[in-house]
Amino acid sequence: MRTVDVERTIAAPPADVFDWLTDVANYQRVPLVRRVTLVRPGNTAGNGVGAVRLVVTPLMRLTQEITEYDPPRLMRYRGLKSVPRLRHQEGFISCEPVAGGTRVHWSTSFELAAPALSPLWTTLSVPVVRASFEMVLRTAARELRGA
Repeated sequence: MRTVDVERTIAAPPADVFDWLTDVANYQRVPLVRRVTLVRPGNTAGNGVGAVRLVVTPLMRLTQEITEYDPPRLMRYRGLKSVPRLRHQEGFISCEPVAGGTRVHWSTSFELAAPALSPLWTTLSVPVVRASFEMVLRTAARELRGA
């Protein structure tokens, strides 16, 4: 299992940052994201606990379920299905107010479930996952700055 942690300060209030990052429809505007779908809305909020979302990129197809939703502070999720197949422990996005905006911490723990050389493929995928998180956070920062 490998963990990817990305942190970034976004010059916007925590509620705005949290809302942007938890609304999967926003990911459609992130470079390299091909398609996003809210497969099932959450139990009490559209993107809240119980929501199932599908994100398709050139390298991955991920179906995730939101397991914790505490606006504007924390969202946790788990992977349900993916191509390539992953063993996904959990992921979370936390938002904390700081001088000048919101500090975002995005973390996930996973490994590729490859039939051979799983540790190698997992290690090779870490920079791709990190870059993907950074692209999402850059897009959020750009859009929230213009709001």
